Amino acid sequence: MVASVADKQKEDRKMSSAMRLYLQRKREHDMFITREQAEFDIGQQHLANMMGVDHRSMTQEDIDKSIEYLFPSGLNPEARPIMKPPSEIYPRQKEAEFDAQGRPFQTFFYTLKPDFHSRIYKLRDSMEAVTIFGDRIKSQGKRPDPEQVLDLGVLADSRWLNLEELTAVTLEKITETDHKELITVLERLTALPFSYRVRDEIFSYRVADGISKSKLVVLTPEYDEQGRAVVEYKGQRKTANAVVRLTKPGTGQVAVRHVESPEYVMDISYFFALKERLQIMYPLQFTKLLGMVDLDITVEGGGVAGQAGAVRYAISMCLRSFVEKSMVDDMKINGLLTQDIRVQERQKPGQPGSRKQPTWKRR
Repeated sequence: MVASVADKQKEDRKMSSAMRLYLQRKREHDMFITREQAEFDIGQQHLANMMGVDHRSMTQEDIDKSIEYLFPSGLNPEARPIMKPPSEIYPRQKEAEFDAQGRPFQTFFYTLKPDFHSRIYKLRDSMEAVTIFGDRIKSQGKRPDPEQVLDLGVLADSRWLNLEELTAVTLEKITETDHKELITVLERLTALPFSYRVRDEIFSYRVADGISKSKLVVLTPEYDEQGRAVVEYKGQRKTANAVVRLTKPGTGQVAVRHVESPEYVMDISYFFALKERLQIMYPLQFTKLLGMVDLDITVEGGGVAGQAGAVRYAISMCLRSFVEKSMVDDMKINGLLTQDIRVQERQKPGQPGSRKQPTWKRR
């Protein structure tokens, strides 16, 4: 016992002043959170007694409703008292990233974003492992389990972490570029046939869509001189943009113009290939509104396929304002309300393309 105390004191003397100060602040923060949590538990019990319910089964939603009931004043929501766990109010602190001798615990410490880059590394490692496993299984003539494949139906009720949520998870300063890089890696991992082997890892970066639904703003229709409802939305696909103005009721008219030549107005024949035409008409057919609305479409940038994808997404977002909630859920399951964020993979240095190798390497 004496030896252990002496060893601890010896380690403390070797510890840098910065490390000692950090550990002191960390202990003080942990003690503060512990006291606040104890006060929250006591307050929750008193609130449950006043409302005549069991505090052990009381959820945060019940707490909010109880406070709203007990303070039925004309206060604005911002001025109304709140009661939440301290972990949701006070910002979290990072754990120590280095030992007493100053050696970092994290391999990616010197990247300035160790947690973020560690997550990227683990995802890429999982991608390689899933690819190797899939190649071995395919060589045996087997296929992925269709009941476990992570398709649009499985992912329909959730979404990827946004920038603010990712920052809160990593406790690091994440940029838009970092967030896009993480989402790109996650999309590539999810697209693998046997990605369900790392399902838990993938879904740790997804949030139940109930959160996004509260932030989802359905377009409010405006009305023209004839009393018809009009909504407008801008869709994107790669470098193509499309602004769709949907009018209901209508007769099924479709007007398509390019932003560089707005005086030339065409119909659906602007898209020459049948595949693009069917892609645009599919949301109308799915919602059974084909021939009942008018479309005014303005496109720019990208190619024809990209413009068609942007138009399809914009039409789907416009149609949400005119269908029932059950139909909106069906549209989401079928991928109509999911924007295609894929972009062309960049060319690799020393290679003629993103994946192709030079001729001299293939020999």
